[in-house]
Amino acid sequence: MRYLVFGTGAVGALVGGKLALAGFPVTFLARPRIAEALQTQGLHLAGDRTHGVLKEVHAITEISDIERPDLILLTVKTYDAETAATEIENVFTDPPTIVSLLNGIGSEQMLAVRFGAERVISATLTTAVQMIKPAVIHVARRRGIGVELDHPLAAAFISDLEAADFLAETYPNPERMKWSKLLTNIVANASSAILGWTPSQVYNHPSTALIEIESLRETIRVMRVIGYFPQNLPGVKVSLLARAIFLPRRLIRPLLGKIVSEGRGDKKPSLHFDIGRGKSEVLRLNGAVVQAGSRLGSPTPANRLLTDTLMKLVKDQEDPERFRNNPELLVQLAREYGVPGV
Repeated sequence: MRYLVFGTGAVGALVGGKLALAGFPVTFLARPRIAEALQTQGLHLAGDRTHGVLKEVHAITEISDIERPDLILLTVKTYDAETAATEIENVFTDPPTIVSLLNGIGSEQMLAVRFGAERVISATLTTAVQMIKPAVIHVARRRGIGVELDHPLAAAFISDLEAADFLAETYPNPERMKWSKLLTNIVANASSAILGWTPSQVYNHPSTALIEIESLRETIRVMRVIGYFPQNLPGVKVSLLARAIFLPRRLIRPLLGKIVSEGRGDKKPSLHFDIGRGKSEVLRLNGAVVQAGSRLGSPTPANRLLTDTLMKLVKDQEDPERFRNNPELLVQLAREYGVPGV
């Protein structure tokens, strides 16, 4: 099949790059600086069981510059998803099927409303990947891709992924798959960004670790009310995490710290980069837990704390220096929000 990567960051460059190296026609829609680097330097993939150089890259900066692809791989940040959807609507009178590789909850529903559920494939990448500079991708932990099973193009897409050396697994319930991925996305993400700490530092501090543990427990409780139990994803034993998180805190804290340090490698959690940006994916991550919990009557004070605090930093309503290396301030707020045990 022919692919358009809409949003050539780390995820889009990795998935599109490996598909292109396997011989599939791929066009990369990217910002001018990244598009220029791709065209002049090629795309370089390296890291955990990953290597390759795509010397000739078809990179564009305007979506109007492309013929209709078979699949659009949507890999923008979640806060840019609606803008991307509008661009797709404006260019294609008969829009192609969109593979949503977006984090968090709610984007697939938005796409289904605008394009029809039959034009949306839900998918999730579990590989830890970074764009260390334009056109240079580093894989910290190679895992795989989960793909919605019940879609007419899913089998062909999975076949292409396997030809590109991806571990691809199918999931009959895409929303449960996305909630399971959300659980891994929020681990030491918002708290790490707020404090300017590494995930390991968050779990080495007893009180910030407790806030983290409570945010994960709240998420699992919300999922249970919805009717989902966390399921394993390619290369990630999410169901084991879901069981372990309810062990006594003195047991789970060192275990989670070890899992986080090994699982993320040296990769900074994504929300680090949202400070001062004015918009953040936290609304689709911890914020989605808060929203669902409020609707379903399941308390979420830890996720509400992390969402509210980070959004104030994102919107320049709080000075990041007040929180940097200041866990006592976050702990004080946690008490005010009613986070249990703090």
